[in-house]
Amino acid sequence: MIHKILIKFVIYTAIIASFSSCFFLKENSKNGFNDGIYQTKRFGGKKVYVMSIDADTISVFPVLEFKDSTAILTRKRINYTTIQKKFKDSLTVHNFYKPSFDLDLLTIAMKYRPAIEGIPNQLTTSFNGAVFGGYRIDAYKLKYKRTPLNNYKQHVTHLGYSGGLYGGVGNTSINGSTLGVPNSPLLYDGVVVIIGISANMAIDNMTFGLAFGTDYLMDSYHNEWIYEGKPTLGFTIGLNVK
Repeated sequence: MIHKILIKFVIYTAIIASFSSCFFLKENSKNGFNDGIYQTKRFGGKKVYVMSIDADTISVFPVLEFKDSTAILTRKRINYTTIQKKFKDSLTVHNFYKPSFDLDLLTIAMKYRPAIEGIPNQLTTSFNGAVFGGYRIDAYKLKYKRTPLNNYKQHVTHLGYSGGLYGGVGNTSINGSTLGVPNSPLLYDGVVVIIGISANMAIDNMTFGLAFGTDYLMDSYHNEWIYEGKPTLGFTIGLNVK
């Protein structure tokens, strides 16, 4: 029963990824500091609307929200620009945050399996491909640094953080030792369904993170496989889709 559920889960996540593949054809909007509503803190804080005036100037408007979910921009406008000379400090930093749903295609490049039934710890690099979905926060740091000409140079840095669930398929070596039957002549690469949770950090379109999950062998030897449903720890590399 659980194997049928896992197969359906992988199929559904693959369908979602295929519908989102068009995002590879253009720059991901999460990477750029674009016009829109942001938070002033990672979790909560005031909401502001950021509008780009030109390459060196942005305007920030406080946003008021009402119980019926409508929102308006207030008239309290603040401009950040490279040509102003009223900054008191030589370096001024402003942080903006945007929460969103995250969809990634990822691979578990390295997977650690704890020792079990006489087999020592293992670090494997077999194929593992998955679809990740979760909650993401993109952090944009806007810096203005004073130059010798007494104006300011603008620089924007971006990092994304996400956490959520993943599901996919992979392969693993099946032999007598991993089936608990040392004298067995079986030796093949078995197909496994992988599921778990992952925490990732994004730099541009690329993501890197740690995954904690389990594997399920998709053939008649799954009951004998010593790693069936056992925990694994992996290092992930991914590509942001949405």
